[in-house]
Amino acid sequence: MRQLQWGILSTAGIARKAMIPAIQAASNARLTAIASESGKAGDVAAEYDIPRAHEGFRQLLEDPDVEAVYVPLPNHLHARWVCEAARHGKHVLCEKPAALDAAEARTMQEACDRAGVALMEGYMYRHHPQHLRVRELIERGEIGDVRQVRGLFSFPLALDSDNIRLSADAAGGSLHDVGCYPLDVIRRLLGMPESVTVVGRVPEALGVDTSVNGVLRYADGRLAEFGASFEQTMLNRYEVIGSHGSLLLPTAFRPDKQGGVGEIVITDERGRTRREPVYGDQYPAQVEAFSAWALGERPAPDAPAELADQARLLAACRESLHQECTIRLRA
Repeated sequence: MRQLQWGILSTAGIARKAMIPAIQAASNARLTAIASESGKAGDVAAEYDIPRAHEGFRQLLEDPDVEAVYVPLPNHLHARWVCEAARHGKHVLCEKPAALDAAEARTMQEACDRAGVALMEGYMYRHHPQHLRVRELIERGEIGDVRQVRGLFSFPLALDSDNIRLSADAAGGSLHDVGCYPLDVIRRLLGMPESVTVVGRVPEALGVDTSVNGVLRYADGRLAEFGASFEQTMLNRYEVIGSHGSLLLPTAFRPDKQGGVGEIVITDERGRTRREPVYGDQYPAQVEAFSAWALGERPAPDAPAELADQARLLAACRESLHQECTIRLRA
């Protein structure tokens, strides 16, 4: 089997804990190189048995054996290094949120299109089979017409730490870090809303949001709700409410923390429930889907408009939060 040759730009925690093992586990991928600008690449390469270490991102991008790169850099650096990778002819899997607004998304996509390389946003949760099962249940009318979607992703984070998620300069905050997940679910199930209203807590000392809640309104009267927080216990769930039933995914975004076992709780119009466990390993599945696309063996895992639509929705929520008003999205 042909294997796509991967490199990673950064020794960030998400790379070490999730993506290095995922690439090494994927059947159609091989991790060839890792780079850092902090001098840690050699140690990480030795620890994970990665053939090459580059002390600089440009050196990795100039490596002729690297065909694709994973970009887990801080949010404000995504656009710069995605475009740079494209200029070097590398396919790019960029950690979420890949772009912070529609203009940034267009710049990234155009750079990759010009270079003829694949670009995908790293929402690993999309690749767990429980979400495909949700669509199957909806399409066969299990819960009737979908009326509302609610999503929540939260975990406790020490607000006095130097965590990059709390850096305003790095485009941190709970909305960008975890709020983007339920927003992505809502958008993929209901489409783009007509308007968004978001409120939250933005401590003056930090300059980033530590908790947010929002309502999305649709032209046909449907509603969606989402929440995100660094100040609440770990929750990662969404619920799809229909005209005569509902679907609840209690481990929607991080089933890997439960050994890969997701679950769908199906409730009918009489309140009777049944549970469907769904197993999957979302990180290697993401790598395999992207690699197959980059190798020309499968179609793109995501629709072409996904990146720009998600960035536009995220930017509208951010604007609503900071301007303390409802933002209408243009069609």
